[in-house]
Amino acid sequence: MRQTSTFARLLSAALMAGAATATFAADQAPANDPAPAPADQVAQAQTAGDATIASQAQAALQQDKDLAALPLTVSTTSAGVVVLKGAAPSADLAKKALKVVQAVPGVKEVRNEIKVG
Repeated sequence: MRQTSTFARLLSAALMAGAATATFAADQAPANDPAPAPADQVAQAQTAGDATIASQAQAALQQDKDLAALPLTVSTTSAGVVVLKGAAPSADLAKKALKVVQAVPGVKEVRNEIKVG
């Protein structure tokens, strides 16, 4: 009987040591150190951000009473680069459209492709 209880104690000690080692190893892993996002996830996030910027810029143009009726379109090429296309009857309105789009959060650059006249 004494051998069984010694064996049981050794087995119990071995199991506790294994559990303690696993807990220690888990505690040593960096907490809140996420793995880097795959390139396609980063590209998708950037594309979604650019689509949001484009829609916000288009909405800003539509909210301006002088620019709402103009045939202007907004698109993005990459991280915050906006392309403004269309037509404006005067250079002043084209400049105003540029300023409105430049004021949209996230816009880093505006490429002017507005035809005046």
